[in-house]
Amino acid sequence: MLYANNAQVTSWYLKYRVDVYKYINSLVMEPTLAEDLMQETFVKAFLYSSTFEGRSSVKTWLYSIAYNLTMDFYKKKQSFQKFKNNYIKNQNWNKVLFDITNWEEYTELIDTLNNLKDSYKQVIILRKLQGYSVKETGEILNWSENKVKVTLSRAIRSLRNQLI
Repeated sequence: MLYANNAQVTSWYLKYRVDVYKYINSLVMEPTLAEDLMQETFVKAFLYSSTFEGRSSVKTWLYSIAYNLTMDFYKKKQSFQKFKNNYIKNQNWNKVLFDITNWEEYTELIDTLNNLKDSYKQVIILRKLQGYSVKETGEILNWSENKVKVTLSRAIRSLRNQLI
């Protein structure tokens, strides 16, 4: 078993804080809140560093903590609906799944993504927009690799069907 110590957690912070911040900010689109949740992620990583066994990469483990903290924040502090609406309205679509050739197509894609199930949106965001592997996505969402593959396939099919 691999256990982290305080020096390791500090090095994780120095190495991954910007990536973790960007990930959280892509979910909440509020820099100050993203900063707070990023700090909280590393506090939690410090507190639970003894439970890190090295079965996943450190970055994946940190993203999983960040994801769970962000979802917990929205469940406790705001309605989940507000989170969904905020995310869809403010998402940076520089890495759009399809070639968007005009404003109507862009608007239609945004509207369609807004109508997808939350699990579909999350798997599309992590796999297609963030570029995580199937294994990493599963670790972040606490899903099996098979569930990631099946859900992504269904999500893309649903997205395409709704766009047709």
